[in-house]
Amino acid sequence: MISKKSYKYLIILLIGGLISSILFHYANQRRIAENEVFVENTITRAKLKFKQELLKVNTVLESMAFFFENNEEVTLDKYIEFTNPFISGLPGIRALEWAPRLTKGNIKHLGDAQVRVLDNSFNIAKINFNSPDGTFAPRRDYYPIIYTNPRDYLRKVIGLDIVSVPMVRRALRLADSTQKIVSSKPLNLITSKNREHFGFVMAKAVFGTEKKQADGYVLGVYDMTAYIETILGPEMKVLDIVITDVTEKSTPLYSSSPMHIENNNLKASNETSLDIGYRRWKIQYFAKEGLLVYPHTRESYFLFFFGIVISSLIGVIALKNDRYQNTLENEVRSRTLELEKSNKEKENLLQEIHHRVKNNLQMTSSLINIQKRKLTNKAAIAALEESQSRISAIALTHQKIYQDENSKSVNLKEYLTDLMTYQKKLLPSVNYAIHCSQVTLNLDVALPIGLIISELVTNALKHAFREEQFNKNLGITVSQDLDGERLIHIAVVDNGKGLPPDFDPNNTDGIGFKIIHSFCKQITGKLTYDSSPQGTSFTLSCKNLENLI
Repeated sequence: MISKKSYKYLIILLIGGLISSILFHYANQRRIAENEVFVENTITRAKLKFKQELLKVNTVLESMAFFFENNEEVTLDKYIEFTNPFISGLPGIRALEWAPRLTKGNIKHLGDAQVRVLDNSFNIAKINFNSPDGTFAPRRDYYPIIYTNPRDYLRKVIGLDIVSVPMVRRALRLADSTQKIVSSKPLNLITSKNREHFGFVMAKAVFGTEKKQADGYVLGVYDMTAYIETILGPEMKVLDIVITDVTEKSTPLYSSSPMHIENNNLKASNETSLDIGYRRWKIQYFAKEGLLVYPHTRESYFLFFFGIVISSLIGVIALKNDRYQNTLENEVRSRTLELEKSNKEKENLLQEIHHRVKNNLQMTSSLINIQKRKLTNKAAIAALEESQSRISAIALTHQKIYQDENSKSVNLKEYLTDLMTYQKKLLPSVNYAIHCSQVTLNLDVALPIGLIISELVTNALKHAFREEQFNKNLGITVSQDLDGERLIHIAVVDNGKGLPPDFDPNNTDGIGFKIIHSFCKQITGKLTYDSSPQGTSFTLSCKNLENLI
């Protein structure tokens, strides 16, 4: 069986473990909340940067179109000088190109130029307008790339007829009809061992004064990987970004993590749409793996173990305190037992003393009996009998004291009953009656009251009744005030002949009333009387420290 104290220690540990777990969870949830706010702020910053950089893309093409529209002769050097700031200052630009409109007659000098398209849907080949397979069908107008920046690693693209590239051709037709900047479908620019780089081509038609037919096209080729990772470098440490072109069908443009493309069930932290060049891109922002999952921070583990340590310390302190308390309780219990034993011995000794006093008084009474038998003088015999009565009253008091369990009080009703039993032996013809509730007398007043009552009863038996009186009654009535001074009233009443008219209890020759007055002073009591030919009543009133039982 588990003791109550063991339950207490178990409860302390359970509460400590619960609080530690709550602190652990709270610390991790707080970190998650901080990370969520951090991710949201990073996404907001990424969106703002993305929009700002796309505005720069439009600005570049607008500037190039304006450059060609307002300059009749643009040499390669002027073109390189004009576009160099864009190439060096803006992210993700792989090429800025100029493709003017040429007719069949003035394009022959480009016959030896190779054509290289921007995706693998078109093979590299030399221009051949009479090709039997119809790769290049004769047309009236051609738009070959003649200027490109940077020039070194894009030298092979010189001569590419951009209209011959299907996905670019569709963008150019839209640029013609809207006279706005347009974007192509996503292009697979470079295939590497790590991942594919996708890009897009931005195009704007350059018109002459009549604006009936485009004089050429300015093109901007962008590598989405370089573009995103340059402008959003700090944000990419927090976010994974997936960009898809959803105008016709979801075509990937960029993904910082292949997992987000392969697993369509992943929920993005934020998703937005962006219109650019008459195409719509869906941009999804994912928090980096581990940012929004349960973090299990060091702080949380510290709080958890700190809570466990504190609860353990509380348990140890409680254990030590209980042990100390047990030691004190054992000492107190031991001392209490010793005191109880000592008190019991003292009570037993006190009871033994009262018992011996009672026996000695009875022995004294017996000696008086022996002495009475040798006397012939009635007055002397009467005096000895009165002394015996007083001795019996005193002995009876000591008997009641040692018979009481705690030897601290006397039961008044029992005392009066025993006293009347003794007095009845002296005068059996008297009818005795006792009316007393359960009242206990303090030892300080028990003996004086016992002697006073004994004297009053003895006087009544000796002097109250006529010899010829047939019905002799003697009663004792006890009452007690529970309010005020808490007095006890003991009345000794007889139906005798009454007191003489000249009776004065303060001026009598007998020793009895002297004893009564002496003990009344001792207990601060008051004795009153009332007498008539129908009987006499003496009432003793005094304070008693004991209450009704």
